[in-house]
Amino acid sequence: MKPANDSWARDAAAGLSSAQANGDDEPALDEARTPTFNESVNRPVAPLIGGTLQPPAHAAEASQSAHPAQPAGATATVSSLQATAILLLGYAILITGNGLLGTLISLRLIQQQTPSLVVGVVQSAYYVGFMVGALWGGGLIGRVGHHRAFVTFAAVSACCALGYATWSSAATWVALRFVMGFCLVGIFTVVESWLHQVASNAQRGRVFSAYLITNYLGVGTGQFLIGLADPAGFALFSLVSALFSASLIPVALAGNAPIPPAPAETPGSGAGSRLARGLSGLSTVYKWAPLGVYGCLAAGLLNSGFYTLQPVFMRRLGYSVTDVSHFMGFALLAALLPQWPVARLADLFDRRIIITAITALAAACSLLLFLLPGGTLVEVLGYVYVSVVFSLYGVVTSYVNDCIPAEQRIAVSAGLLLIFSLGASAGPTLASALMALAGPGGLYLFTTLVTCTLAALTLSSLRTTPRVTR
Repeated sequence: MKPANDSWARDAAAGLSSAQANGDDEPALDEARTPTFNESVNRPVAPLIGGTLQPPAHAAEASQSAHPAQPAGATATVSSLQATAILLLGYAILITGNGLLGTLISLRLIQQQTPSLVVGVVQSAYYVGFMVGALWGGGLIGRVGHHRAFVTFAAVSACCALGYATWSSAATWVALRFVMGFCLVGIFTVVESWLHQVASNAQRGRVFSAYLITNYLGVGTGQFLIGLADPAGFALFSLVSALFSASLIPVALAGNAPIPPAPAETPGSGAGSRLARGLSGLSTVYKWAPLGVYGCLAAGLLNSGFYTLQPVFMRRLGYSVTDVSHFMGFALLAALLPQWPVARLADLFDRRIIITAITALAAACSLLLFLLPGGTLVEVLGYVYVSVVFSLYGVVTSYVNDCIPAEQRIAVSAGLLLIFSLGASAGPTLASALMALAGPGGLYLFTTLVTCTLAALTLSSLRTTPRVTR
């Protein structure tokens, strides 16, 4: 799973707070001063300001004469929740296609007898695009709004999906994966910043849990679609493109709902500033919680390595395409199960103890998976491995936020995203290099080294640094 990226929501909130501090009635955003337009019926739709729908004066008068008065805040809240549900529906369709595509690319490359190292480079390009998009791609949302940005990123992704079926050159696939990573992180930013803007503090946890469940269910469901056709053909790539295109339908139809104002680019929020914030956040994390840098980097290495190279590992061990798709689907659904219990334990005990337990269990599973030639035990260990590894990032980020001053949290959020992206970019290439040297099991030789290193660093931190008081 990717980390949440809420910098755009914070930028919007900062703009609103600044305007209110200056005594203005409206935030200093152009989109908040100018009515947006419903693209489907070409009529103005009032912007959502401060959680309350503000209709134009003439519309309010007409409404009062025709209908009994209704609480404006309640109407805005219902409409915003409906729009959020529609947006999550579009996101669910799209993420299902993306889950299918990630595994399909690995299987297609294996069928073409592509070396493991090349597979790793192709898959790493996605995370490089993800990192670049996280730093420079979000400006589009501020210029055109959430809906148009979602449509743009999804349409480009649909075109890229057909590109994989049209060209077989590894260099072309690297370029396509880079563009896909750039577009998908843009979509994640659209969805997450939307949720931050419409959710109140009392609702935020439940709203984001719905988002995370949608993400895991979508990616897991996508794995089961692989068995519908031969990965060597055109059909599955067409299905991915169709899912990306279908995700536009609910988003386009959400035009009747009030659209939260997207954050505008300000002199302090450009691409260079975002890169500076990311680097500043990285240094802040290292200053206050150096273990957080290693933990976040390890989470990126492990997550991307599993997503992209587990299908290669299983196919090289002789598993059928159907077996691979079923395993990946159930594994990603299994990743949902330990999230709450692990988070609860991390709240009760020193989070570093939980990190040590996670990495020790993941290291044991990794070593056994490296040594075993195949069989049912491989699948069982795989389920346990992915369940604990996908819990790591949440515990690490919670530990970092325990250690830092409250005023540093915005910079640290950007830093954690940058660290995770760096690890995710390197993971497939490094793991595939070990697979080229040690065979399929090289994937789990790689994860053994990563988890053992993090476990040793965590134990060292426990011995030398006292627990942070919460």
